Amino acid sequence: MPRLLPVLVLLAALGAAGCRPPGAAVRPQPKPTPTVRPGLRVGVVDVDRVARAHPRWPELDALNRKLADLEVQLAVPPQAPPLVADRLESQLRAQAKQLEAEFQAEMASLRERQEAALERYAASLQGEQTAKLDRLRAQAEAELKQAVEARAAELRAELRRYEAEVLDEYRFPIANLRLKAAVIGVASEEELRQLTGELERLLNERDAKVRARAELVEVILRDFEKARVAEANGRLARAQREAEREFARLVAAKRQELEAETRRLLAARRRAFEARLEAFRRRLLSLGESQLAAAQSRYAEGLREREQQLLAERQALTEQRARLEDVILSDVKIEVAALAAARGFDVVLTRYLSNLTGEDLTAAVLGRLKR
Repeated sequence: MPRLLPVLVLLAALGAAGCRPPGAAVRPQPKPTPTVRPGLRVGVVDVDRVARAHPRWPELDALNRKLADLEVQLAVPPQAPPLVADRLESQLRAQAKQLEAEFQAEMASLRERQEAALERYAASLQGEQTAKLDRLRAQAEAELKQAVEARAAELRAELRRYEAEVLDEYRFPIANLRLKAAVIGVASEEELRQLTGELERLLNERDAKVRARAELVEVILRDFEKARVAEANGRLARAQREAEREFARLVAAKRQELEAETRRLLAARRRAFEARLEAFRRRLLSLGESQLAAAQSRYAEGLREREQQLLAERQALTEQRARLEDVILSDVKIEVAALAAARGFDVVLTRYLSNLTGEDLTAAVLGRLKR
C-alpha cells in the first residue's frame, strides 16, 4: 500500500497532538507543509473530531482529568496540620473574646457616663435659660404694666381736662335755664315743659360728649396696651429663639467635647486591650514552640512523601494515556487507510491547504468507527 504512506505519517504527527489536553507535556514538533503533486486525488480528515468519536475516547478524557487533578494537587500543597496551631489559636480566640467582652463593657459604661453627663449639662443649661427667660418675661411685664399705667394716667388727666372744658362749655347755658325756671319763673305749663326739655337736652349732650371721650380714651388705652403687649411678646419670642439656638449650640459643643474625650479614652482602652492580647499571644507561642517545631517537621516529611506518591501516579497515568492514544490513533489510521484504498484516494490530509481542494472524508471515517 505505497499510496497510503503519506496518510499514515500525517496522522501519526497530528493525531497525537490532538488527543492531548491543553497544558499537557508535549515535545514540540515541526509541522511541515505537505506537498501534493498536481492531478492527485486528495481527501481531508478532521482527526481531532474522529478521535473524539472513538469508543475509547471517554477513557482518554477521564485520564486527562485525573492528570489535571494531579497537577493541581502538585501545585497546591496541603495546609499545615492544625493540631497545635488550632489549640493555640483556640486559646487565643477565647482570651480575645474575654478581653473584647471586657472592652465592650467598658465602652458601654463610658458611653453611659458621658450621656448622663451630657444630660446633666443640658438640664443645667435649660434651667439657666429658663430662669433667664423668666426674668426677661417679668421685666417685660413690669415695663408693660408701668407703660400702660403711665399712659392710662395721661389719658385720665386728658379726659379730666376735657370734662372740665365740656362742663365750662355747658355751665352757663344750663345755669341760665335753671335760673330762669327757679327765679324768673314760667308763664305757662307749656313753657315749663319746653324749658325742662332744653335743660335735659343740654345735660344729655354734655354727658354724651364726656362719655364719647371716655370711650375713645378706653379704645386708645386698649390699643396702646395691645401694641405694647405685641412688642413685649415679640421681644420674648426673639429671646426664646435665641435661647434655643444658644442651647443647641452649647449642647452640640459639649457633645463634641465629650465625644472627643470618649474617643481618647476608648483609644487608650483599645491600646491596653491589644497590649494584653499580644502579651498573652507571646506567652502561648513561647509555650508551644517545641510542639510547633515537631508538627512542622512531621508536616515537611509528609509533604515529601505526598509529592513522591503524586509524581509516581502522574508517571503511571501519563504512560497509560500514551498507550491509549496509540490505540485510538492506530484505529483511526486503519480506518483512514482502508477508506482511502476503497475510494481510490492518492493522498489523505489532516488539514486543508490554501492551494489545494480536497474532499472531506471525516463523516465517512466516523461512520466506519461507529460500526
